[in-house]
Amino acid sequence: MRAIRPSALKKEIKANALADIPTMIWGGPGIGKSAIPAAIAASENAVFRDLRINLYDPVDIRGGLKLVEENGKWRTKYGVPEDYPDPEYQGTVYFMMDELTSAPKATMNACLQLTLDKRIGAYTLPKHTIIIAAGNRAKDRAAVHDMPTPLKNRFAHYELEANIDDVISYAMRANWDESIISFLRYRPALLHSVDANENAFPSPRTWEMLSKKLPFAVDDFYAAASLVGDGPAGEFVAFKSIYKDIPDIDGILNNPGQSKVPESTSVLYAICGALSSRATPENFNAIVKYINRMPAEYQVIVIRDSIAKDRSLITHEKFQKWSDDNADVLL
Repeated sequence: MRAIRPSALKKEIKANALADIPTMIWGGPGIGKSAIPAAIAASENAVFRDLRINLYDPVDIRGGLKLVEENGKWRTKYGVPEDYPDPEYQGTVYFMMDELTSAPKATMNACLQLTLDKRIGAYTLPKHTIIIAAGNRAKDRAAVHDMPTPLKNRFAHYELEANIDDVISYAMRANWDESIISFLRYRPALLHSVDANENAFPSPRTWEMLSKKLPFAVDDFYAAASLVGDGPAGEFVAFKSIYKDIPDIDGILNNPGQSKVPESTSVLYAICGALSSRATPENFNAIVKYINRMPAEYQVIVIRDSIAKDRSLITHEKFQKWSDDNADVLL
């Protein structure tokens, strides 16, 4: 299956929603399979229901049995699981069946009617329900089970891959530590590297966790190694140490025409991260003036990451001029 990047997957999910086709996202741990649908739902102010299907027994998919009296006669009825949305709800609902491939086959088979017909037994999902499922692959060694063929045939399937530009775009908006953003630009191969033999390995999820932990870290190496593994942690700590060699960023912004442009590749990446993380409409003139003195590939990084942080910069006169002057460069 050809892999797809997060930004393209978002478009596919929206197209499937319009066509009323369920989406199945395959991918390794920590890559954003759950986060992407949740972000789409949040952007649309839609209800997001996240069901961890691996926690359900087959009968739980339909709901527990209860004894009720009707016209003097007793009969059993299935109760609607509390995780399911109100069938009368008129708004948009994203119904996420997460960890689907980690569920027993019997539980997956119980999802057949729910996936195809948006109903199970007497229960019907709300009219505007968008069904999305996600799961790991067998090669991830994540205790997965083969998906039954009839269930496979009910989905549009996508294999998600980590994409450095999409992750950095998210990281800028989420205010990750700029040293991590700069490091990942420098070493994109360490963005997502699953090693089933290691307890800790790098992924978009663990890098974000490290960003949250760094302000409280006692030892940067152990803080990083506990989340992304020893090898990536060692490289990150070594990279982080060169921050002392970065020219004063305030000095660059105050005097962009005279501030030194370093030659070291790692320092240039660090400057890119520092400048783009601070980009605003007010200082963008100075940023563009400085980066025009840098090699073209670093200019692209700063421009791209600055826009990811603040989309309003697209209308800035300096962005327009830079774009005209660099029309041959793919943003």
